[in-house]
Formats: sequence, C-alpha cells, structure tokens
Amino acid sequence: MGVPNKRLKKLLMTIGITLGVYAGLKYLLPLVIPFFIALGLSEALRPWAKWIQRRLSFQIKGHELRLPLGLIGGILLLGIGALTVILCWAGGRKLLLEGKLLLRNLPDVLLEGEILLTRWCLRAEGALDLPKGCMLSWVMRGLEELGNQAAGKVMPYVMGNSVDWVKAMAQVIVFLVVVFFGTLLALQEGEQIRAYFRRSVFHQEYVQMVRILKIIGAAYGKTQLLILVGTMVICVGGLFFMGNPYYGLLGVLIGLLDALPFIGTGTILFPWALVCFFQGNGGKGLGLLVIYGASYLLRQLMESRMMGRKAGLSPFLTLAAVYVGIQLFGILGVALGPLGFLVIRESVDA
Repeated sequence: MGVPNKRLKKLLMTIGITLGVYAGLKYLLPLVIPFFIALGLSEALRPWAKWIQRRLSFQIKGHELRLPLGLIGGILLLGIGALTVILCWAGGRKLLLEGKLLLRNLPDVLLEGEILLTRWCLRAEGALDLPKGCMLSWVMRGLEELGNQAAGKVMPYVMGNSVDWVKAMAQVIVFLVVVFFGTLLALQEGEQIRAYFRRSVFHQEYVQMVRILKIIGAAYGKTQLLILVGTMVICVGGLFFMGNPYYGLLGVLIGLLDALPFIGTGTILFPWALVCFFQGNGGKGLGLLVIYGASYLLRQLMESRMMGRKAGLSPFLTLAAVYVGIQLFGILGVALGPLGFLVIRESVDA
C-alpha cells in the first residue's frame, strides 16, 4: 500500500484531533476546570492586585515591604463575592415580592385565562360547525391530563432526590473553595507557573490552548453574557414601561429562556402578543413585538460583530457547534460545542 497522500493525512489528523478533543472535554476538563477558572481569575485580578500592592508598599529600615498578591487577591475576591451576594439578594427579594403578588392574583389570572379559552373554543366550534362545548371539553381534559403528568413526574423527582441535591450542594461548595484558593495561589505563584510552562516540552501547545481559551472567553463567553444581560434589561424595561406588575420576574425568566438553545424570546413574546391582539389589546401586543424585535436585533448584532470578528464563527457555525455540543455533552454543550470546534479548527490549521 502506497504512502497516504496529503489529503488523507489531513483527514486522519482531523479525525484524531477530533477524538482527542472529545475525550479531553468529556473526561479531562471536569477534573481541571476549577483550576482553569482560577488561572483566569488570577490573570483578571493581577493588574488590580499589583496596583494596590504598589500603593500600599512602605519602607522599614531601607527595606520595601509589600502585601502578598495572594492576600490582596483574596480580599478582592471576597469583596466581589459580597457585592454579588448583595445584588443577588436585592434582585431576588424583588423577584420574590413579584412572585408572591403573582400567587396572590393567580386565581384571577386563571379565571381570565379560562374565560379567554372558552371564548376561543366557542368561536372555533362555530366556525367548524361542531357541537357546542365539545372543543372546550377536549381542551380542558387535555390540560388536566398534562397537569397530572407534569405533577407525576416533577414531584417524585423533587421528593425522591433530596440526597442528590445535598450532594450537589456539597460539590458546589467544594468547587468554589478550590477556585478561591486556586486563584490566591495562582496570583502568588504566577511567575513560577509561567516559568514552568515555558520550560515544558509542550510549551507551544500550551500557548495555542491559552490563545483559544482567550478567544472563547473574549468572544463566545463575553458575547453570550452580554446578550443575556442585555436581553433581560430589554425585557424588564419594556414590561416596566408597559405597566406589567410582574415586569422583573417575567423579564428575567424570558431572558433566561432566550439563553437556552433553540428557544429564544419569541417562544413567549409571540404567543403573548397574539393573545393580546385577539383580545383587542393591540397596543399591548405591539409593545410585546417591539420588545421581541429589540432583543432579536441585539442578539444578531452582538453575534455578528463579536463572534464573527474575534472567533471567526458565523451564527450558522455557532448554531451547529451548539447543537452538536448538546448532543454530546448535554446542556454544557452550549459552551463546550463552540470550544471544541475552535480547538479542532485551530489545531488542524496550525
């Protein structure tokens, strides 16, 4: 058998790299992800920590004394964590109040929905020449069956997995502790860590991987975070100006749904707008469509400008990478899919 030609070599190399990337993301990444996060946080905090260190240095008998970078980084992390907790508490308190208001008004909301559903069913029965009340009966039985199935699946899961929830909370706490102390150590030993990587025989591979991770962090991760926050702001602000009493709760939920693959804000806003138009409330329906249009434009502009410019990923390639990632890694594939695609592309083209 002859020597494989250049294309075959490229194909075999691509297959090998793809299998290696899959194995690394599937089995190795969960073990080292807290340390990657710690290294990223240390690099983000290093300029601030060094600035504070220079400002707080002092002389004693001709010797300059400086606070350790790890100590300064720990204080900064604790401050950021405390600020995050305060903001989450304030936001959560607002959402909780709106949730209580929604539960208090839930009977009225359900009654209004039932009246609207009855009106639509009667119109459909008249248009299709069906016996009066038959379609409403079918729909009500279907909704009741759907509710029973949902309760039958959700309640056993919630009640029967309490031990799993405790284990998950313990794992989260351990993860955060490792990230915290890993960040402090990475700040304190930054020069030694960089010297170790420079001496390694895999130095070029490390440099390439760091470059790819920076692309992911600066392009995909930053873009998706900005889109998520921007969509929430648009939804919350739009519903607030429309006078919706649950603007915070609904705006945050719609923004979170937009972050899920293949859903988007239109899944909620379009049917809601149609209901408003059918009820004769065209102004409210138009307002909901404006909110959807603004969030859609935000996503398109952010993805085309930031993703295309920094990562070279078009919206189509991003969607394909996310879909494949979800099939391979579950919900984490939303981030791992584009990461794996960039690693494979950069490794093959290197």
